[in-house]
Amino acid sequence: MKMLLKYLKIIAKYRKMIFYNVVVFTVIATAISFALPKRYKATAQILPPTEEPDLLGFSTILSGGFSTSGLSRLARTGLFRSATPSDLVASILHSRTIGEQVVVDCDIMQEYKIKKSIEKALKLLKKITKISVTDEGIVQINVEAKKPDLSANIANSYITYVDKFLKESNMTRGKNMRVFVEKRLSTAEVELKQTSDSLKTFQEVHKVVAIDEETKVVIDAYAQLKSELLKREMELAISKDVSAPDNPYVLSIKREIDEFQNKLNEIETGKEPGKGYGVGFAVSFNKLPAVAAEYARRLRDYKVQEEIYALLLQQYEQAKILEARDTPNITVLDYARIPEKKVFPKKATIIITVFMFSFILSCIGCFINEYLITIQKEKPEVFKEWQSIFSFLKIKKR
Repeated sequence: MKMLLKYLKIIAKYRKMIFYNVVVFTVIATAISFALPKRYKATAQILPPTEEPDLLGFSTILSGGFSTSGLSRLARTGLFRSATPSDLVASILHSRTIGEQVVVDCDIMQEYKIKKSIEKALKLLKKITKISVTDEGIVQINVEAKKPDLSANIANSYITYVDKFLKESNMTRGKNMRVFVEKRLSTAEVELKQTSDSLKTFQEVHKVVAIDEETKVVIDAYAQLKSELLKREMELAISKDVSAPDNPYVLSIKREIDEFQNKLNEIETGKEPGKGYGVGFAVSFNKLPAVAAEYARRLRDYKVQEEIYALLLQQYEQAKILEARDTPNITVLDYARIPEKKVFPKKATIIITVFMFSFILSCIGCFINEYLITIQKEKPEVFKEWQSIFSFLKIKKR
């Protein structure tokens, strides 16, 4: 109780100094809070593309694409380890491509009086924009700008251009695939006709109608494997255009191609030299009559071309669908609305904080000053030590 009274007496003694300090600092803080530029915050929320079946029937989407299903598959191929479709959408929003379009669309250089420097405008845009991903996978775009309508326009502009980017990427990818498959389809059509004519001519000349069931089973298995091999080769060919050679996805396709090729080699040559159709099948080419063996080869070539043509025809139609798709790739949960209240400066918070700190610091200063006066009278030797410290710091007590 005595200590409390002592402190209250000190505060009463220096009440004028404390009062003037608090008033001066509070007035200054008030003036600064009114002078600080206002900022308004607008928030938009989007959901990333949902998982959809792969339109082209590929086992894995191309690592360079940004199709609806491609975003999540990108994360699984190792290109973006532990990333999610939401993370990838956020990365696209952070890109320079989107940033430049937003700068131009919202006339940021004019709004913030930036002269002929797109770099400064991009830095400013990055400073006033915060893009984050929630635990639920929702992508949030928060923009703090000096005008309420500007903050909302910037946030909504991000949505417009990321959706446009994803849509154009899909359509471009679809076009590239259509052109690629179209060329292969034309070649496959010619080869199918050639093998069909060759088989028909051979049947007419040698009067061959059919072959034994086991040989037919092997031929069908061979044709299926050949079709799957072609599918992987097409994936690899297109992926090389959009991915680095050491991309994990490209390497995985190469491994699959090698595996299919090995299986085909085993069927063609057998596990032992000269014994085709090995891998457990009893029939081998060297045990078939010459006519039957030649017929089996021609039938095999026809079946392979038939499988390949059917696959390419299906993928050609699907590639045309992907090329023509213009549906939105993202779902807008919330468009940004023009904020009604500013988020900065918070005048009341600034004024109250400065008021409290100025009062506390003034009281502490008074206690220190009173302590020095007391030890000067009662403990001169201690005061001399303080004087030496003040002298060293070039501080003189008044």
